[in-house]
Parts: sequence; C-alpha cells; structure tokens
Amino acid sequence: MARRRNSSDDDISLFPFLSIIASVIGVLTMMIATLALAQTDTPDVAQIEEFEQKTKELRETDEAIENLRREISVSNSSALQLREQKQLLSMTVTQLEELLAELEQVEKELAEQKAVEIVIPPVDQSLRETAADMQSQADALRSEVAQLEKDLAERIDASEANVTVLPQGSGLDFIPHFVECAADSIVLHSINPTKRIRRADVAKDEDFIALMEKVVNGTRDSIVFLVRSDALGTYRACKSLCDERDVRNGKIPIVGQGRIDLSQFATDEPRE
Repeated sequence: MARRRNSSDDDISLFPFLSIIASVIGVLTMMIATLALAQTDTPDVAQIEEFEQKTKELRETDEAIENLRREISVSNSSALQLREQKQLLSMTVTQLEELLAELEQVEKELAEQKAVEIVIPPVDQSLRETAADMQSQADALRSEVAQLEKDLAERIDASEANVTVLPQGSGLDFIPHFVECAADSIVLHSINPTKRIRRADVAKDEDFIALMEKVVNGTRDSIVFLVRSDALGTYRACKSLCDERDVRNGKIPIVGQGRIDLSQFATDEPRE
C-alpha cells in the first residue's frame, strides 16, 4: 500500500491579512513623514528665516547707530565746552592786557606828579580864622535866623488876624448858634470843641441835624451862618436844608480868612 504524504508538506505559508494591512499603514506613514520633512525645506521657510536674520541685523545696526550718536553728542558737548573755555581764556588775557596798560598809564601819571614840585604859599597868621572867630560868626547867624523866624511869625499872625463878630442892631432877642461856612466845609461853633464837617456830609451829619432840631423846638434859638467870601455855595446848601425844615436862620458876611472870634457872644447875655 502506498505511503501517504506528510500533511505538513502540503501547507502554504502566507502573511495574515492583518499583517498586510499593518505593513501598508506603516509604509503610508513613512511616506507622509517623508513628505512633511521635504516641505520644511521649502523656499518660503528659507525666506522667513532670512527675514528674521535681516531683522536681527537691522536691530543691531540701529543700536550701533544710536551708540555712535551718543558718542558724537558727547564729543560735540566736550568740543563746545572746550571752545567756550578757549574764548573765556582769550577774554581773560585781553582784560589782563587792558589792565596792564591802565596800570602803566597810572604809574606814568604818578611819576609825572611826583616830578612836579608843589609849592604852598605862606599864609599871614593875622589873616587866619581861629575857632573862636568861626564860633562868633555862627552865633551871629543863629541870631539873624531867629530874628527872621520871629518876623515871619508876626507876618503870619498879621495875615491871619482874628475876625471879631460883635452883637449889633436892635431887637437882638434870640439865642444864636453860629455855623461858619467855608469853601468846602462848615464849622459848628455851637459845640465844644468845635467840629468841622465836609460839605458833602452836612445833610447826614448827626450834630448838624441835632442843631436844626434844637432850633426848631426852641422859641428863641436861631442858626447864624458866618459866610466867608468863597463859601456862597456852602451857605446856600445849608440854608436850603434849614428852609426845608422851617429852621430859623440868618447870615453875617465874614471878610478875610482870619480866625473868627466869638468871645463877645460868650460873655454877653442876649438882649431883650
């Protein structure tokens, strides 16, 4: 009987299907990786790298230029200071030369003055003034000044002589309250001490208003205006105030600018 072949000789050795798939996937992966690596070396990437390199170089160049500018600025400042120092030194030398020239001129003038002999003429001893003579002249001048001051005071007193107001006329049976009218003011002689009031303040002055009320309420009281030659406007303003309030008033003209003397009214009683 024929012998049977061994079954192992009939088997065929093949890759499993999954192994084939895995191999195909591996090959594809290697191809993709190769393509990716090839793309990284494209001209665009090279241009980017070159741009970055140029930018870096440009930045470094700018920094170098800025450093050079600083150095040039420092050098210019130093040169300017050096130039100013040279100018100052030149001016100082010029001033020194001028001072030396002036000094030489002064020394020359001094030498010429020393060469001139100063001769003082003799003075007669009898013609010299002594301290006693000068004191006597000073005393005489003081006496003369005192006399002149006295004469001046007398002239002033004469020009400002008192103007005496005297009671006169018949029927003087009222009590006068004197108000002096000047160019720009009035003087109340009815109060002690007398009071001067500016013309613009008369209408609102409390003492003048009180005087008008006293005259209005009195039976024998009256305001007597002593009117100087330059005080007609002041008198009219005061009289208008009195007439508006029915205040009795009158006037006496005063000649000159002397002081008014009312002593006669202070001693005499009002006559009936």
